[in-house]
Amino acid sequence: MATKRRVELIRLPAAFAAQIPPLGGADLALAQRALGDVAPDWAVELAGTCAEEATLVVVPDDGDDAAGPSFVISRESYGLRVDQLHWDDATEVGVFASLTEVLEVLVSRLAFCIDVTVPSAVTLH
Repeated sequence: MATKRRVELIRLPAAFAAQIPPLGGADLALAQRALGDVAPDWAVELAGTCAEEATLVVVPDDGDDAAGPSFVISRESYGLRVDQLHWDDATEVGVFASLTEVLEVLVSRLAFCIDVTVPSAVTLH
């Protein structure tokens, strides 16, 4: 004979929470490849005092604010946060679920910062 347990005595298993790994070398390589195609003169670096606090920093090659803003990608418990730094002003770009989403946004932003040679005279027909 099977016995039934009372509902209030049954414990639900603890909710599964996946630990989010810190940013690392694989993330750095992915960012360098993705951004190198669009902005080859920009640098992507892995920075931080320890692995748990590692960030990816995207800067113009010479670090000059005139060339464009810098971006900091940090891992939060809820996703990847992107901040933009330009002329001593910090602006949150957003929080994203994956590094791929972050890179799509950065590629579109960096496309506007690339030096493009503009002809001295344009003739309209």
